[in-house]
Amino acid sequence: MLDELLSPLRLPERALDALTRVANDLSGLRAELSRGVAKLDENTSTLASDVSPLVTDVAVIRESTSHLPEGIAKLEKVVEGLGGKLENVHEGVGTIHADLRELCTHVDQMSQQLAAMHETITGMKGDVEEVTKDLPGSGSGPIARMRDAIGGQSS
Repeated sequence: MLDELLSPLRLPERALDALTRVANDLSGLRAELSRGVAKLDENTSTLASDVSPLVTDVAVIRESTSHLPEGIAKLEKVVEGLGGKLENVHEGVGTIHADLRELCTHVDQMSQQLAAMHETITGMKGDVEEVTKDLPGSGSGPIARMRDAIGGQSS
């Protein structure tokens, strides 16, 4: 029972103990915060020294890229112009291809005509040689000259 009666008197003592523990905890917390702030300051200065060269690089990149929209617009115009020129070249190639096909057809026809002419001339040569070989006095006259002109042999 005495404990119960003395209990209200111990209240300030318990409060004082609690306050002492809180003060000790706060001082430990303060020391920990001080170490954390010191580490944060160290990291911040390291980060600042690492970032400072990047500032110049970013400025150079910003300056370099500021002209990109103009350059892209110019490139788009050039590409459009090249597209038109490419279409013209494609049309020209198509025309040339058609012309070459027509030319090949004409060359084939001419080749056939030349072959027919060659057969005709060969046949005529044989006929002339056949006719002239039996003619009397054909060694020096107009017949011989004609034979020489077409490539025949003189008798």
